Amino acid sequence: MTEGPESSEVEPTSDRDLLRMLRELPDVVLVVGPSGVLVWGNSTAERLFGTTIAEAKGVSGLEFVHPEDLPFVLLSLQTIQEKEIGAPIEIRLKTPGGWRLMELVGTPVPWLTEGSVLLCLRDLTERRRFEVSHNRDARLRAVVQHAAVVTMLVAADGTVQSCSGAVSRMLGQDPELIEGRPLVNLVTSDDRHTVMESIVRAARSGPSAGAVVVTVGLTKVGAPAPIPFELSIVNLVDDPTVGAYVITGHDVTDRKRLESELSYQAFHDSLTGLGNRSEFLNRLQDALDGAEGTDGRVAVLFLDMDGLKAANDRLGHAAGDALLQAVAGVLRGSIRKADTAARLGGDEFGVIVEDFEYAEEVEGLADRILEACRRPFRVGTENLSSTVSIGFAFWGHGISVDLLMSNADRAMYAAKFRGKDRRERFEPWMLEGMERRR
Repeated sequence: MTEGPESSEVEPTSDRDLLRMLRELPDVVLVVGPSGVLVWGNSTAERLFGTTIAEAKGVSGLEFVHPEDLPFVLLSLQTIQEKEIGAPIEIRLKTPGGWRLMELVGTPVPWLTEGSVLLCLRDLTERRRFEVSHNRDARLRAVVQHAAVVTMLVAADGTVQSCSGAVSRMLGQDPELIEGRPLVNLVTSDDRHTVMESIVRAARSGPSAGAVVVTVGLTKVGAPAPIPFELSIVNLVDDPTVGAYVITGHDVTDRKRLESELSYQAFHDSLTGLGNRSEFLNRLQDALDGAEGTDGRVAVLFLDMDGLKAANDRLGHAAGDALLQAVAGVLRGSIRKADTAARLGGDEFGVIVEDFEYAEEVEGLADRILEACRRPFRVGTENLSSTVSIGFAFWGHGISVDLLMSNADRAMYAAKFRGKDRRERFEPWMLEGMERRR
């Protein structure tokens, strides 16, 4: 049977025809030499890389491979000489239009040159983007849209490309009004620099480095205050199927509230609500550090209740607790906003006085406290009084927190020794006198 003219028209008639067909294949075809340099490529390769093969000859093909994929490619090139055809691998290649996801299959061609490899590459970028955007698995898409976290794709310039439905549920925001606009529009003005700085940090690292995590305030429609969110930023800008930063965020209001409560408990006295000894010492150290550089003035008052034990013995510890709370109330009502009052433990209290000009101001504060504590406090059906003994000391250059506290303590003991319900200023003679009495 004689072949018709149609079948003879598609049959290659020469090696030139075969080469032309190879050059016009829709897939990229390359030949690399033993050292990885480009030897030959077809027209599709020239269009992909935006250059002619003549211009690219002698250039290493590895220069186009993403750094994170390079070890994988090198391993494949080392082992391919032992095979008839290599296994397909997916890699990212750099092109003038950005990173492209390519499926690469290689086969050794020793008949051309010993160690040469023929590479066929198929561009998967658009197909993978289609699969991701249309999400072939509807269940996964539903999970993302209804998850209790905000999920956003953010471009390299900080513009929101897309966001999940949680933006509406958790922030009251319309996704259409967010997409295409800067991410910082969602963030409070105080935290905008922090977010942009975090994106810069993510830009310097790849996905293998893990997420950059930052906590910022996001604006919620109708809410009186920003909502604290923990954002995790993963750099997938180089991933051809994503090409953006993936940012997920969840509301950490409850965690922040718990942290605040724990912090408060760690530095406050639970009975009186005043700062505790740790808080007092921290504030005092800060005050001394500030005074050291500015020649500021700092004084410490050390207070000890005179009648707490008697109240406990006669009426029980509930009455004693009420007296402690009453003295704490006196301190709150007597000090300025710049001063600090704390319960140091047991029936001892302390006050830090800053930013005063004359010693008489500190003495006046001590007198006001003494006068207020002389008035009876109503505890249940009883009127109880508990005077205090106060010692105070002034800071000077070279005096540490411990020494200043010790000086005020010695002055307080001097007040106790001289009859209680009085104030005493620390004087150097107290060092020797108090040592004898102890």
